[in-house]
Amino acid sequence: MNMSREITAACALTFAACATAGNAPNEGAVRSSNKMNVTTMQSEEFGQVDIYSLAVPDGVIVRTATFTPSGSILVSYANDAMAKPRDIMLATMNADGTGFRHFFQADIPLRPKDNGLRFMMFADKKRIFIGDFVLECTKPLEQCSDARLIDVQYPAEVADGDHVSHRWSEMVIAPDNQSVAWTTLLSNYAAIVFTGQLRREANTYVIASPTIISSINPFLPDPNNADGVLPQPVRGGEVKQFVHGGAAISLAGAARRDIPDSVVQHLSSGKREGITDTPGYTETTIFSPDETLGVVMTTRFSDKTDPAVLGLVPRPYPDSLNMGLSMLAYTYSVTGVRRGRPGNIGPALIAIDASKSAHKYQGLNLNTDQSWVYRSPMSWHPGGKMAMWQEGQFIGGPERIQIVHLPNYRSASPVAPVATPISVSYGITDLSVVKVFASQSRDIDVKVYGRASGYIRYKRTPEAIVKTYVDFSDDGKSAYSGRETTMSNPKGTSVYTADITLSGQDRGRMDLTVSFGPISGEVPATIIFTPNANGVPQSRGYAEYNGRRLNVSDLLP
Repeated sequence: MNMSREITAACALTFAACATAGNAPNEGAVRSSNKMNVTTMQSEEFGQVDIYSLAVPDGVIVRTATFTPSGSILVSYANDAMAKPRDIMLATMNADGTGFRHFFQADIPLRPKDNGLRFMMFADKKRIFIGDFVLECTKPLEQCSDARLIDVQYPAEVADGDHVSHRWSEMVIAPDNQSVAWTTLLSNYAAIVFTGQLRREANTYVIASPTIISSINPFLPDPNNADGVLPQPVRGGEVKQFVHGGAAISLAGAARRDIPDSVVQHLSSGKREGITDTPGYTETTIFSPDETLGVVMTTRFSDKTDPAVLGLVPRPYPDSLNMGLSMLAYTYSVTGVRRGRPGNIGPALIAIDASKSAHKYQGLNLNTDQSWVYRSPMSWHPGGKMAMWQEGQFIGGPERIQIVHLPNYRSASPVAPVATPISVSYGITDLSVVKVFASQSRDIDVKVYGRASGYIRYKRTPEAIVKTYVDFSDDGKSAYSGRETTMSNPKGTSVYTADITLSGQDRGRMDLTVSFGPISGEVPATIIFTPNANGVPQSRGYAEYNGRRLNVSDLLP
């Protein structure tokens, strides 16, 4: 059980005198008064945990902040709340909030199919990957005086065109300072994940050796059933971080459930490993330098807005036979909370091994104030005892920098860089498939036979997804019967219904209808409880799995 206490404002201003234990964020003596709203917790798992807001100089409006490989903080900021989003100012400051040093300002050009600005640190300490550009210095960022912006050229097949929605959704750079990965969003709402080599050529950077590492076809013919298919593990997802020294990627994807979790894809083999297993929405795990801890965006601590009723009962093949619930769950529990629906999206502090193996593992809730909500990015100090993220208020206004400090934690040595694979056996280097993939309607009508009994009939069109279970069992121990349906209407009402029974060794039941309002607007993806023409609530029912029961009526509209 975790015990927390709020340190008074007066004590926060003289933190060195009031703290019960621990060093400053730079792991030296605390000499700064730049920490406010301090919360100290005692955790059986992590020891002492200090969470606090890091003050910035007066007039600085924080847009984004992240730790650098040198241990300082890169801050993207503005001095005017009305400044254009792409008119950026960059500075570095010490990890204790002192030493604010401006070094760059520019109006970043907008290119077609751009997707905003992200600031990903190169391990060489001198460069920042900003999606369509690289900002480079001749000295480390903390001493930079000659920063310049260099254009990045993506492969022509994804750089532009009607088939492309956004050239990149997320992009990351490996410890080798050259390997990159990114997710391209297509106009048919599909996505493709790529790796490549970022190479400096004259006055530009070029992404060479592009390779698709996500799945294009999730089904193979079933050799034992002429009318059947064999679902394949679906590689890919939204990339978040290179891990294992650059040999793997942390990303958002399906593990056991229809609602996203965090997974790692090993690049050489294509094998995917579940890092979290939550029935609600968990999207991102950023690993600590020694890869024993992680910080995670998650709804797991938000009972009133955690869409766990949708994912409580694990369903077969949630990646290739998914019910299309991810966008509805995300918009309801993340976008909706950021716009004012009372709730919490973390982050959580987790122990990686426990998260992968312990049943119902939660970790530690790092949100200390319900009036503030998590906003990306998350990052770790290279010393491995601190992580950082941002929070904003529902009413808008400036964001704040939050830091968790683990003074008792003994970090191991950071995972050493390894060679990131350039070519992989399952990879696709013929990028002509991108336009073909984007042009497909992706209508699906397949039959999947259970290895022990029964089958699943899965039908998917842009308007509806229907998954019918007929005594389906792969292990011969538990069997599924029933049907679930998603009727999708992003601009109107989308309805998910389930009448499913899981019998045998594992027991579950879904008798559930959830109606969501439009995914846009001030209160997106509202769960509609008002009665229909027959007087029946438009959202009703429950999900139950191995003794745990969740009711949709417990969620907020």
